[in-house]
Amino acid sequence: MSFAELVTQNHCWKNVSSEKPRLYTKGSTFDDGYMYFLVSGRLRLTALSANGGEKIIWYLGEGCCFNEIVLFLENSENASLLPSTASFRYECMEDCYVQKFTSEQVRRLGKRHPELLLNLCQSYSVKVALLAQQVVSLSVESHLTRVCKFLASRIIPGSNPMRARRDLPLFEMAGLLGMHRITLYKALRTAQSRGLLTFDKNSDEVVILQPETFFYEAHGTMPGVKC
Repeated sequence: MSFAELVTQNHCWKNVSSEKPRLYTKGSTFDDGYMYFLVSGRLRLTALSANGGEKIIWYLGEGCCFNEIVLFLENSENASLLPSTASFRYECMEDCYVQKFTSEQVRRLGKRHPELLLNLCQSYSVKVALLAQQVVSLSVESHLTRVCKFLASRIIPGSNPMRARRDLPLFEMAGLLGMHRITLYKALRTAQSRGLLTFDKNSDEVVILQPETFFYEAHGTMPGVKC
């Protein structure tokens, strides 16, 4: 789950604005102070440290609201508790159509349609859970486990032999997993040397050679077995 791309989390927000969606071209970023709804396209959220380091947090697909933090922390005493060690940037990975909402617009809509605010709370809870899982993963899991977990989330259904999609460039995959791309490549080579999988750096698929051992490395359990 921690490597999932969020899609249609807030579909009920699609037709509530009277304004037409605005085109944001690939590479565009977004202003703070507004909540946005992604009508179509794909975004990436990245944390940027003061020393130039980057960590990809997650990806968003169509039907998702983003930058909701301006609603939950606006004029809140808890805002002062947030550390200022990093900034966060939403960036268009392709051309996107997006709608913008002010805090006042969201409040007015919420009064008329409380289910919209409930939906925001539900989707925000999912994002908090994803962040918590990422913290645990970065703190206690090995590089090999994180790589296997990522690939396990991208298994191609019905593939024989079992294969996983490697649908991100190595540097993006490394950023999402919180490691250097050389470290990622070494982890893949370690998995290959142990016979868990095989891959070609120019291919967008990884072949899983030992599914049982692979899933145990990823999740501590065999596929289909509940702990």
